[in-house]
Amino acid sequence: MTRIAMCFAVLLTFAWSAGHANAQTTLSGNLYGYQFCSGQYALCESSICTPTGGTIDVNVAGGGTASFPAAVCTCPIKTGISIADVQGGNMQGDCKPPGKGKVWSLYFPKVRLPQEVNDWSEKPAARAVDTQLCSSNLGLGDQFANCFSFACTIDPKPTNGVRTATCTCPLGENPDGSAVPANTAFTTPAGQCNSAVCAQHPVGAAYAPANGQANQCLINTSTPG
Repeated sequence: MTRIAMCFAVLLTFAWSAGHANAQTTLSGNLYGYQFCSGQYALCESSICTPTGGTIDVNVAGGGTASFPAAVCTCPIKTGISIADVQGGNMQGDCKPPGKGKVWSLYFPKVRLPQEVNDWSEKPAARAVDTQLCSSNLGLGDQFANCFSFACTIDPKPTNGVRTATCTCPLGENPDGSAVPANTAFTTPAGQCNSAVCAQHPVGAAYAPANGQANQCLINTSTPG
């Protein structure tokens, strides 16, 4: 297992363990406003997005907002415990839904998740969440979408039985509201390790320690189980 894969394993283990805490409990020692929320949320980790041509304002750590290019992402809706940054994204300090017919895009680790790229199929292989590293050499660090803690509108009808929400998310933004340089590596659970997805505005997260490394599949769960 690579060092990056080990980091992901530790993160997933922490998040899984944390999910057993009470809803809306604030995590101690965090820099932002991480909380556990309970109820419906959009889970965008495996989504691929489309730029809108407009912008979106995001909360900046320490106060204020910053403007970023916006993209729309279609994400499956889940119900249960999730992790939020209620001071980040465009949240307003608590877990309350952003409005009628709306949910927040939050996070909880899944190894199986229906995905738009596979027409929301429920087959195990089509739902596998495989994480890949997109190389800094691609110059795409400012083109991935960060959907963590942003408002979404619930779509009117399910697709293939999967309820989804449309989320507007910033491109090339760190969770603290700072910009990601183009020559930065990033990770994404979208596209099941298809490297072509790196250029398709997937949901992801910057990972500068991997700058200079080649594209690689970090976590592969494609084997049905």
